[in-house]
Amino acid sequence: MKLPSYVRKPSFPFAAEIMLALCCVLPVHAAVHPIQHSAREQINALVLTAAGHEIDALAHKQQWQDYRYTFNIYIPSAVSNSALCASAPQITANSSPEMALSRMNFVVTCPGNAGWKYNVAVRPDVSVPVVMPKSLIARDAVITADDLQLKKFNISNQREGLITNMDEAIGLTSKRALQPGKPITRSELVQPILVKRDQPVMIVSHMAGITASMPGVALKNGRKGDVIKIRNSSSQRIISGVVDDTGVVTTLTACLLYIFCDGIKVFLYCRRF
Repeated sequence: MKLPSYVRKPSFPFAAEIMLALCCVLPVHAAVHPIQHSAREQINALVLTAAGHEIDALAHKQQWQDYRYTFNIYIPSAVSNSALCASAPQITANSSPEMALSRMNFVVTCPGNAGWKYNVAVRPDVSVPVVMPKSLIARDAVITADDLQLKKFNISNQREGLITNMDEAIGLTSKRALQPGKPITRSELVQPILVKRDQPVMIVSHMAGITASMPGVALKNGRKGDVIKIRNSSSQRIISGVVDDTGVVTTLTACLLYIFCDGIKVFLYCRRF
């Protein structure tokens, strides 16, 4: 049987005032642990608390800000035939934390000869501020802070990696056109192209504590971390390098810096050892 959704927010501005008011009119134990009058109420209270802890732990791990969630709790109808548990019921999680956004399963047990045991399912709806475009972002556009906004979105059952921090998207390039009001996923973004084919580049080589650089030409496009072919402008040799920055490629091969005695010619000679 599905129980009504329960809403919970990680923090309330007036939480202290509410608790103070409750303490003034109710015994302390009643304010903190409301009396349950049936097995169903016992199960619901335990599951609600346990599911909240699961989501709060996930929120802490993912560093969510200002998140909200509701729970749809499914308790078997047979619980209507079960008596109130005389002792404190026990609850254990029966699903992995990675599944918390789609479904949580718990086993609630009342110990003793007259006890009972029920499997309870919880389906959460979790709303978190996620990164969305303010307006249409064209394909291959480098994303800036002015392109983005944070808006609440139900991330339950989302299999793709949504972005909750705008800094993670700023400076990246869109693989495709990004629609306003639709969450941006990590799979839709790539590192920007820092080196273009036939573009002049600076070839940098590090060897034995010495850094040398010489001009070259990129033979293909490259993003940060990509390995591309480059031509040494002095020796005309083709070598491999890693794109480090805009117009900068670091060699993968060992290079030697030759300086002629007359000081006129300087070139970088690279070869595989």
